[in-house]
Amino acid sequence: MSVREKLQALGLELPEAPSPKGDYVPVTIHGGVAYVSGQVCRQGDSVITGPVTDQTSTELVNEAGQTCVLRALSVLDQVVGLENVERILFVRGFVFGGEGFQGFSKVVDGASQLLIELFGEHGRHARSAVGVAGLPSNGLLELELTAVVTQT
Repeated sequence: MSVREKLQALGLELPEAPSPKGDYVPVTIHGGVAYVSGQVCRQGDSVITGPVTDQTSTELVNEAGQTCVLRALSVLDQVVGLENVERILFVRGFVFGGEGFQGFSKVVDGASQLLIELFGEHGRHARSAVGVAGLPSNGLLELELTAVVTQT
């Protein structure tokens, strides 16, 4: 089953690929490796906001991770085509944490799980989860993604 078919089976769809909000490109490819610029958990005109605390629901945290992954995949799809994404190498998560919050890795788990669901063993990746004092538009989560791609 293709990644597109898996997305459809999960009831998910890629959003319109976001445009950069500054002087950078959404994806840089070098030597068959794609580096996707950070994607905040933006849904249309709204953002899933932080800070995350121990009281933040698991559902909201997972939705934030899923949203970031879908945005990252949408820019990859626009640049190389989703069918040309061979493997996810690395995910870096920036988590807008509230005072005393330490569960940064758990916030990124939903994103990691979705990538594994979509890409199988090729979705297993190295990653880091970093707590930050704030993100653009007060987003709860921002993800960077690195993937191996077939260049056409």
